[in-house]
Amino acid sequence: MWLIAGLGNPGPPYEKTRHNLGFMALEAFSRRLKFPIVDLDKQLSLGRGRRRGDEILLAKPLAYVNRSGEVLAPLVNREGVEISRILVLVDDLDLPLGTLRYRPWGGTAGHRGMESILRCLDSDRFGRIRLGIGRPGEDVGESDFVLSPFTERELPLVERVLGAAVNLAEEVIFDGRTSPVTVKLTKDQDKEEL
Repeated sequence: MWLIAGLGNPGPPYEKTRHNLGFMALEAFSRRLKFPIVDLDKQLSLGRGRRRGDEILLAKPLAYVNRSGEVLAPLVNREGVEISRILVLVDDLDLPLGTLRYRPWGGTAGHRGMESILRCLDSDRFGRIRLGIGRPGEDVGESDFVLSPFTERELPLVERVLGAAVNLAEEVIFDGRTSPVTVKLTKDQDKEEL
């Protein structure tokens, strides 16, 4: 069994914000797999299905980004998911928009949602795909920036990022990728692996 979790904040005000890029990537994966994600309760939305002999859970914790682990840890325990078969889709201020980075384990890079998951699982041995959102200009604070929507000009690149995130998640789940990789989307080609 695989658990794919996208991080974000619940509710219409946050839907297309930078901090919800993990939710957006999970929803794109849901569309690709044709596994609908439905609200189970006020804390969790979940999709479930089978592909290539594996059961796959798609989870959106709805307790806000900074409390993601409080929702995911009980799900992991209830479903018996191995820590190494968890993949988290998460936004990253330290990567520019258009850059994705997969790691099979590691630290939190200061992301409070990742800190919550690591603390609640008591392990850092789960995979993560970091989706770059870039940093704000000097006149905008980080909190305001991550909660701001993507601009119209950024949306075509965001769509390409979502497609690349789904492809990378499939490499991890179906093709057995365990080596770290950084993918940079360029204007001339779909991706360049670094």
